[in-house]
Amino acid sequence: MSKAFTNEDTPTPDDADALPPRERQMPITPAGLVRLQRELADLRRMNPSGPGEVGARRARVLAQVLESVYVVEPSAPEGRAAFGARVIVEDDEGEITAYELVGPDEVDLPARRISSASPVGQALLGKRAGDRAVLRRPKGAVEVTVRSVTRPDE
Repeated sequence: MSKAFTNEDTPTPDDADALPPRERQMPITPAGLVRLQRELADLRRMNPSGPGEVGARRARVLAQVLESVYVVEPSAPEGRAAFGARVIVEDDEGEITAYELVGPDEVDLPARRISSASPVGQALLGKRAGDRAVLRRPKGAVEVTVRSVTRPDE
């Protein structure tokens, strides 16, 4: 292939820098920090000579993430949803859903850990039991009533 069709400045997908440099540090809960540290230790322990290609990249990503986060203790000041809080909501059809508001590096949708910066997280921040909120989700907006706001350790 001709050099005219390549860009030597573009890193390869598995370059040593697996993530673009962050402009600022990101918040993480203490539990999220432990989960990421444990995952990194497990990756390194699985293959001391170096994890496979996917494992090596994930290990680099985790190392970069762990260098660019700061721990924020979960809170629910005066019963209001804040970073790290668990918020239980109920829609008009009686379906109950619990969300934990976390940092972007610890999002786990099946576990209902959502970023506090996401549209749903933003709609819940500051709410307390009895408040109504409109959650804008990919499958459509839904209005919910907040049933409770607690810290996950409560």
